[in-house]
Amino acid sequence: MNFQRNLRFFALLILTLITCMAWPQVSTSRIEGTVTDKSNAVVPGASVQAINESTGVRYDTKTSSSGTYTIPSVTPGLYTITVIVKGFETFTSQHNVLSIGAPVVVNVTLNVGGTTEVEVQGTYERIETTNAAVSDVMTTQQVKELPLNGRNPLSLLTLEPGVTQRTTQSVGSGTHVFGSRDRAHNVTIDGIDANESTVPNPQGNIQRLNPDNVQEFRTVTLDPTAEFGRNSGANVMVGTKPGGNAVHGDVFYFNRNTAFNANEWFNNAAGQPRPDLKLNQYGFDVGGPIRKDMTFFFGSFQNNDIRQTGPISSAFGIPLVYTAAARSGIFRYVKGSINGFSSNSRSLVDSNGNLLPGVPVCSGSVTTNCVASYNIFGNDPSAIGGDASAEYFFFRRRRSQHRRIYLEPADQVHGA
Repeated sequence: MNFQRNLRFFALLILTLITCMAWPQVSTSRIEGTVTDKSNAVVPGASVQAINESTGVRYDTKTSSSGTYTIPSVTPGLYTITVIVKGFETFTSQHNVLSIGAPVVVNVTLNVGGTTEVEVQGTYERIETTNAAVSDVMTTQQVKELPLNGRNPLSLLTLEPGVTQRTTQSVGSGTHVFGSRDRAHNVTIDGIDANESTVPNPQGNIQRLNPDNVQEFRTVTLDPTAEFGRNSGANVMVGTKPGGNAVHGDVFYFNRNTAFNANEWFNNAAGQPRPDLKLNQYGFDVGGPIRKDMTFFFGSFQNNDIRQTGPISSAFGIPLVYTAAARSGIFRYVKGSINGFSSNSRSLVDSNGNLLPGVPVCSGSVTTNCVASYNIFGNDPSAIGGDASAEYFFFRRRRSQHRRIYLEPADQVHGA
């Protein structure tokens, strides 16, 4: 038993290590460069130190025999690079910006001398020279200050060149990158897959992000490298805030209300009232150190309370309510195929939910290619009946668009 327990422990440990090794591919970046002297000769064995200016976390390495150095798996932020080697002046470069998914190159030229320190500001290369990928990063300031309807920072990716957003009610996100399909996207959050499995949507993935918990995100729109090229559309890498040595926090509340809005011209012309909209967004975020220069925490909370009227798409008008049969738990479904339809179709009923003349109903002699019924409550083995709260929610709260309730005429419920 002890052997099996130890085996499981080591297997879990190895899996954890492999997972941790995979994260830096898309949630971090690297610092690299070449160290030379005034004669352009490479300097091997030089000590290179990178310090995160907000957290104090330090990374140490040495230059290779060719004078190059690489510090991999580094979180985005501002970094101070220090190079020390005997016989040369100490070199320090501050405020080098490292962004997610793109390495920063800091090349160093050392002067012969003693212990004198040479300090410069931001000597990193701002032009990408390591690959041909077309990408852009939305910084912390841009995420926090650019206007957002709904406080979803990933809505900003529609500002990228080559990205178009079409207005549609069809399935999909409507976001196209250089002509790719609107579901050919890939989104990772801190290196973890965050895609909805059937229709990847760069704006509405499975995680809830807000401008307060996102540090920055990069969007690769063309020629992604191997670690990013999962799909042909937008490859979006999101980095969340990690906390720092100083305690910071915010409390926020945003409100929209029908009382603040003017009515639309077409509504006034048709004598229609203002659409109902009551939106309340509130929450907080806080971050700080657990152990200075080593361990940090960050957490955020946001709640969305949205009450909004919205039209229900219908080919023949807006349905008013489910039929009495549907409210009592009797649902219709198609057995086989009727007029080419193998599932429920609005073409089989009128505007009141009644079956059109000629649509066959399953009976003793007709068992296929017909419409059958199933009594959910009647077949309940415990005979509990319908839940009052659920019945109210599904059958009466017809205009709560933010809950994504789309009622079909009468008792048309797909798959029932």
